[in-house]
Amino acid sequence: MVRHIYFPCLRNGIPKAIALLIAFLVSAVFHELCIAVPCRLFKFWAFIGIMFQVPLVILTNFLQNQFQSSMVGNMMFWCFFCILGQPMCVLLYYHDVMNRKGSAH
Repeated sequence: MVRHIYFPCLRNGIPKAIALLIAFLVSAVFHELCIAVPCRLFKFWAFIGIMFQVPLVILTNFLQNQFQSSMVGNMMFWCFFCILGQPMCVLLYYHDVMNRKGSAH
C-alpha cells in the first residue's frame, strides 16, 4: 500500500493525512474482499476493523507523547489488534457464516 498507493498520492500533491486515509481505505476494501469472497458473505467486519486502525494510530501517538514511552504503542497493538481485533473479527464472520448455514435448512 505504501509503494503503490501512499507514495503516488504524495507525489500528486495529496496531503499526508489524506494519502494515509486513502491507503487505509484501499487496504480495508481488499481485506474485506479476501474474507468475503471465500465465505460468500459481505458483512464489512474486516473493513471496519481496518478502518478502526486510523483513530487508533492517532490515539496511540497521543498516548505515546503523553507518557513519553514507546511501550504504550506496544500495549495498544497487543490489546486492540492481537487480543481484541483479529479474534473478534474471525468470531463475527464465523457467527455470520453459521447463521447463514442454519437458516438455509
